Amino acid sequence: MNLPLFSVRRPIFTTMVTLIIVIVGAVSLSRLRIDLLPAIEMPTVSITTKYAGASPEVMERLVTRIIEEIVATVPGVEEITSQSSEGNSSIRVTFAWGTDIDTGALDVQAKIEDEINELPEDVVRPRISKFDIAGFPVVILGISSDLDPVEMTDFIENQIRYRFGRIPGVAQVDVFGGFNQEVRIQLDPDRIKALGLPMDAVLQALKDANVDLPAGKIEQGRFEVSLRAPAEFTSLDQIRNTVIVVRNGAAVTIHHIADVINTHEKITRIVRVNGGRGIRAGIRKQADANTVEVAAAVLSEIDAVNRAFPQIQVIPVINQGNFIERSIKNVAQSVMYGGGLAILVLLFFLRSIRSTGDFWNSF
Repeated sequence: MNLPLFSVRRPIFTTMVTLIIVIVGAVSLSRLRIDLLPAIEMPTVSITTKYAGASPEVMERLVTRIIEEIVATVPGVEEITSQSSEGNSSIRVTFAWGTDIDTGALDVQAKIEDEINELPEDVVRPRISKFDIAGFPVVILGISSDLDPVEMTDFIENQIRYRFGRIPGVAQVDVFGGFNQEVRIQLDPDRIKALGLPMDAVLQALKDANVDLPAGKIEQGRFEVSLRAPAEFTSLDQIRNTVIVVRNGAAVTIHHIADVINTHEKITRIVRVNGGRGIRAGIRKQADANTVEVAAAVLSEIDAVNRAFPQIQVIPVINQGNFIERSIKNVAQSVMYGGGLAILVLLFFLRSIRSTGDFWNSF
């Protein structure tokens, strides 16, 4: 029995099967995840190591080559490329396709930890990271304000950042181009030379004065109290009055040899928003989150933030959700245009609307 005849003789059964297929398809379509790129896991691990003040030649000899020799013994490694610059070493390790990158990253980290003593003592511990396409920001924000740069950075870190971080589906909010507060001690070489103070004595005095150490416990009966000795700097005057040495009964303090100022870190990158000074914020989504939904929630929160804090202005600079929506819209339009043109071509050649409909329904 062929399918058309069976469908005619069993109309109720045919209708129910058709409705089931339509309902299942509609539910599946509504739950289908939409993203810009497929879930691809590149078998690549990057190792970044910093060594302040080291030249590229020193980085190559004391850091990069040693890490390359250590990583080369990890199973599954196919290629190692490296780049050494002043104070920085970047190594890229490529595994064979099919290798579990999580296991590979753990093997690399374990090997480096076992041989960490071969690196210089002052080197920063190597940072190992995986290449993840889903880790790129789905929305990049530009934030501008007329506030003081340090005040603006502090306001964004303590107020704005956490408003976007609590959005469902948001994993992390990264802030770039900020003016982080910094206390700078500008030493006077002539005064230091006149007093005959070694530089290490100045540094050690600052380290010893800026501590927060445990001071043991007090036990009495069934009570136990933990003690600590808080001595961290809380003001610029405390830094200025820090004693370095005592000469002939007179204390030599920081303000005798240096100027202590409250400023911000040296700017290494400049962010412009609509031609003015600004800060950039990148919003990363969770691995299983829908890019379009997260982007829509972020845009809604932007409007709420601009209304709640008129002293700043937040604008979306890059929005992957908008690009995805436009791509899907273009695909839908292409399907409609293609179907319409196919009907017109058939109508042109068959010259009958009924014949065109019968020919189209035959598929």
